[in-house]
Formats: sequence, structure tokens, C-alpha cells
Amino acid sequence: MIERIAGLRETDPRQLGPFRLFGTLGHGGAGTVYLGKGASRRGARKRAAAVRAVRPELLRDRQLRARLRHETARVADAVDSPFVTDALGCELDSELPWAAEAFVPGVPLSALVALYGPLPEMSVRALGGGLARGLAALDAAGTAHGDLRASNVLLTADGPRLVDYGIALGRRPGAVGAAGFGQSARRAEDVFALGTVLALAASARHPFTGSPLPSAREGPDLAGVPDALCVPLLACLHKAPETRPTPEALARTLDLSGTATRPAREWLPEPYLHEIGSRADEARALIGRRGWER
Repeated sequence: MIERIAGLRETDPRQLGPFRLFGTLGHGGAGTVYLGKGASRRGARKRAAAVRAVRPELLRDRQLRARLRHETARVADAVDSPFVTDALGCELDSELPWAAEAFVPGVPLSALVALYGPLPEMSVRALGGGLARGLAALDAAGTAHGDLRASNVLLTADGPRLVDYGIALGRRPGAVGAAGFGQSARRAEDVFALGTVLALAASARHPFTGSPLPSAREGPDLAGVPDALCVPLLACLHKAPETRPTPEALARTLDLSGTATRPAREWLPEPYLHEIGSRADEARALIGRRGWER
């Protein structure tokens, strides 16, 4: 069953920074994520936001706070991609620290695959093309996602979106894709993670014995993945980071015609589209019909 947007509890805040809160989108290792609405800017409508109440114990390191602020500002200023949610800012030094991205009425890929099973090959190609283009946009801005997994991919009526990018607060270390901290290493790690996401989308199975964090000696199991997708996915999952494709090359391999830029109704199965529509209705009921317009 797809987790719905929950109402606020008595213990939940009603405001974080400039955002009035309306509901709860989910809970994660870094803190609860709320559905909020911010003040309008320069004549624009008030924007809906996914506002994370960051756990203060994760922000004790001053350098980490500085890096997170820098990454957020970098994405807000330099990334303009239909496949990456907009960064709306953060406040990390207050008693109630928060970080906000634009809200998009979508459903996590992980939840949809768990409920309805794998996507057909055409859908996986469009999904991969969109996500690879999103990674390319982050890379061009000098940053990376850093915590790409199926729960951080939202499927919307307009296509896939990368969320929860930047420094991964509360993340478990040790992914085999990690190869250092330089930009090329971060890019290679994102491509590796994208390979695991697409393998899950294509087969409803994790390619590493049910775990997204494989051991260093383990090879991927792509049982259930269509044959035509195995070659590009194996390239993403290669243990040598320098041999993995760039996001731009992967986007061309998977989705040369740009299907990902077309409305999702043209390439997603109907059950997926139904759940996406239901999520939009939930948000609209809470914050208004135009609450998430850019």
C-alpha cells in the first residue's frame, strides 16, 4: 500500500522557517519531511515545499553545515532541470533546523515497484534517461546526488524527479560504488547507484542479493532484467569507477529519442499513473490547487 500524506500530529511543528506546514510526507534517517507552503517571492505564487526537519544531532559539525549550505545554494543557483527538484534553501543553525526542496506531487519509485511490480523496458529506458539527465545537470553544476536510491526518485505526471540530493545526512557509509570524494568519483558513485535503481525498476529485485549495499566481491544479479538493458546496467555497476559511463552517455544509450521529456502518461503503466494522480489530489486538498506551481 502506498503511504499517504498524513495530517500533522500535536507534536509536529506548524512552521519551519518561512514555510507553513500542512502534512507529513514521510520519515527518514535525517528527519521528518513535511508538506509546506512558503511565502511568495517577487510576485510569484506561494510555492509548495517538501521541508525536512533535520535532526540537530546530525549537524554538530560546523564544516558539515557549511558544506550543506554551499551545496544547497549551488543547486538553487546553477541547476535548472526538469528531472531535479528545485532547492529552496535551508537554515541549519536554529533550534529547529530545516532544509527545503520544491514539492512535486509524485510517488517514490520504490513504493510503486513494491506494489505493482517491475516496469516494462520502454518505461525503464525513459526513467533512466530522465534520471541520467538529472545527474548530468547536477554534475555540470559541480555537485552530485550522493544518496541516489529508489526512494529518492519520485515519479510524477511530468516524469521522474531526483529528490534529497546533496550531502546525505544520516546515510550509511560503505557502498561499493564509492571511490573517494572528488567530483569524478562522486559522479561515478551516482552512476553506480542509478544502475541499482534501474535494475530494481526493471525486475522488482535488488541486483545485490536483496541489499542496495553490495560487498566488494559481489557481482550484480540481473535476473528478470530485459536482455537489452543488461549491457548498459552492467556498465553502470562495474566495480572500476573509471569504466562507468558518464550520465550524458548513459542518457543517450537508454533514451536517445528523449521519451523522458514527454508526459508520463505516454510511457508509464496505468496503475502507476493512478497512484500519482491520487498523490496530487491529496496535496491539492491540503494546500490548494495551485500550491506547487513554479
